[in-house]
Amino acid sequence: MRSMRVHEYSVSLENPLILDEIPKPIPKPNEILVKVNAIGVNPIELSIRKGFPNYVSSLTLPHLLGTEFAGEVVQCGNEIEKFKEGDMVFGSTSKRDTYAEFVAVDEKTTSKIPKQFNFSTAAAFPVAFQTAWHALVLRAKVTPGEIILVQGGAGGVGTACIQLAKSMGCKVISTVSSKEKGEYCIKNGADHIINYRENDFLTICKEITNGHGVDVIIELAACDNFDKDLDAISIRGRIVLVGMGTGKGPETNFRVSTLMGKNADVLGITAKNLGPQIPEINEKLDILLPDTNFTIPVFKEIPLENANECHELLESGKFTGKLILIP
Repeated sequence: MRSMRVHEYSVSLENPLILDEIPKPIPKPNEILVKVNAIGVNPIELSIRKGFPNYVSSLTLPHLLGTEFAGEVVQCGNEIEKFKEGDMVFGSTSKRDTYAEFVAVDEKTTSKIPKQFNFSTAAAFPVAFQTAWHALVLRAKVTPGEIILVQGGAGGVGTACIQLAKSMGCKVISTVSSKEKGEYCIKNGADHIINYRENDFLTICKEITNGHGVDVIIELAACDNFDKDLDAISIRGRIVLVGMGTGKGPETNFRVSTLMGKNADVLGITAKNLGPQIPEINEKLDILLPDTNFTIPVFKEIPLENANECHELLESGKFTGKLILIP
């Protein structure tokens, strides 16, 4: 089968992904084999290509990328009860091997595609909403009426955080880098947007909250914002560190005394620790989907063999919603 694989790590992405022919995977008893019709693209894939140690320490070159998929079941392991051949499914996998024409996945992390989704919108959904649920529900434990700041709301995870927080009865502020991204976030439910290239997000957050500060910050660009987040957060607020910023390095500085003075919680999350809870999260989202407008808009569909160009667009940040690869 065709696949796009990492052969060498490169901080500047100068070593391209290479189109390879590799064997089709054989599903284990608890797995289904899916013919992939769409692949969700995520910033973590840039971090892996760049060889950041916390992402690649367990990997052996060459290797595949990719967590999200949508497609058709073509084979079932002998323990499968939930699906049958011909079912249209979507989901995620911790094996990071979806940049290919076929993928073998655990049935527990897979769902049937609801009627409002096509393959691309289905492939855009899992990681964004699993991450949003992890951040808002499991870690921050948000409650109705709280004010949530989403730092960078125009990407996939940011979009999911806005939509999920609004469904939970919260007021949502989102930072963006352009007028177009601001309009996108408002369309997806944000109550206020702040163009951080034109305005200081701290000043605007203080104005919106009458000096109180926001209750929760979902931080998608910690290497840029974390120190100032400590001023924007309320007393006993929560900052959830979801991302460093697309392609950013692993370190930042902050004022310890300010964090202590706020009695604030700083909560880190990573997808690799979410694995055991994904089936339960998926089950809850599957229940919610028929009665909500949850969706991650697809910005562009790109052929799998053009994954390098897709990653260049991803790193540029010049898009909203989600990028999708098509095998």
